[in-house]
Amino acid sequence: MKKIVTLSIIALIAMIGLKVQAAMYLVGEGFNGWTTTGNVEMTFDGDSIYSWSGNLTAGSSFAFFRDTEDWGSQRGPASGDGSAPTGDWEETVAMGAWTLTNSGSYIIQYNYNTDQAKIVLTEEPVFNPAQRRFAVTGAAFGGWNMPPAGNQIFSNNGDGTYTLEFEGATASDFKLSSIGINDDFTTNWGLFDSGVMGASNLAVGDNELSTSFGTANMHFPVSGNVTLTISNVTETSCTLNITLTEEIIPDKAYYLIGEFNGWDESTMLPFVENDSVFTLTHTFSGEFKVKDENGNWLGGGVTLTEENPSVTLVDGGNLVLAEENEYTLTIVDGVLTVTFPSVNPGIPGDANGDGSVTSADVTAIYNFLLNNDLSGLVNGDVNNDGNITSADVTFIYNILLGVTSK
Repeated sequence: MKKIVTLSIIALIAMIGLKVQAAMYLVGEGFNGWTTTGNVEMTFDGDSIYSWSGNLTAGSSFAFFRDTEDWGSQRGPASGDGSAPTGDWEETVAMGAWTLTNSGSYIIQYNYNTDQAKIVLTEEPVFNPAQRRFAVTGAAFGGWNMPPAGNQIFSNNGDGTYTLEFEGATASDFKLSSIGINDDFTTNWGLFDSGVMGASNLAVGDNELSTSFGTANMHFPVSGNVTLTISNVTETSCTLNITLTEEIIPDKAYYLIGEFNGWDESTMLPFVENDSVFTLTHTFSGEFKVKDENGNWLGGGVTLTEENPSVTLVDGGNLVLAEENEYTLTIVDGVLTVTFPSVNPGIPGDANGDGSVTSADVTAIYNFLLNNDLSGLVNGDVNNDGNITSADVTFIYNILLGVTSK
């Protein structure tokens, strides 16, 4: 019996030994991405310690997989904000991740028995401002392309400055990207650094703007031809100089976009302009916005109803039409007005909906055209051409004069 007990203890020790030497993996940016397959396996150094060494980039985030490559086995920092390197052994917990504050060579260790991690920066590279790549992407500069197109990438001047000449920039948002000279622009938006500043006072000539790399978009406020120059480059900031060589003022335009077309800019509907009055008739419902010629998304965050059919278009929340119907949308001086389906569409010329065609219908249309007054207007588009214009007044006069039959 004593011999059997001895063998059982030996078997238990062997089992513990196998457990200590289970696999450990690194998951996250700089390894194999945030996936559950093919992650970087750490080296077992003995005494329950696993390690990995190599180069990583500031801003990269990572965690451990313990035993198996699945999210249930993820281990991250137990305290603090996850900034690394710490240089000390620290407790880990399920989920979470570390984010590197410095680029350089690292040794990352994990103690399987104590469930602790140590992240040590062994060598920080000397920063060379000429060994970078910069690009702009966004609606202001040809679209939110990822990777960016060739005409969005700065030329490296070799002296720590970078230049990009761009024709036809539009007033809209954009981001600035900075990555290592040997790195490729990829579909990882995490590589795209953007400034917290905006070029709100851009004028013809030089406009020098300093920025720390961050997460917010920058806004380009005018349309035109520009030269962009980057200087004073550090690991985390730069100076962006925008020289506006020619301002291009586009024609006023509006477009309808929303849930009805999946918010697809390629299929948004244009308003028709007639003497500074923009109109559009379309059958739809749900949330929507109006986009202008500068790429601004305009709304107001209200539900439009027959009682409240108008809104001043601003940089705000989505607009809503609750029921699907054929609506006529009219924009005059930045005010959007929705004409709801007429309650009395059977009488041509009856603009105010009182059941007859009189001069009061003419007055109702003129009050709308001159003062944007909808109080007496039920169906201003009496000639059904999709617009509310003086042609509707002529249509009513022809009925009153007997030129046109009801």
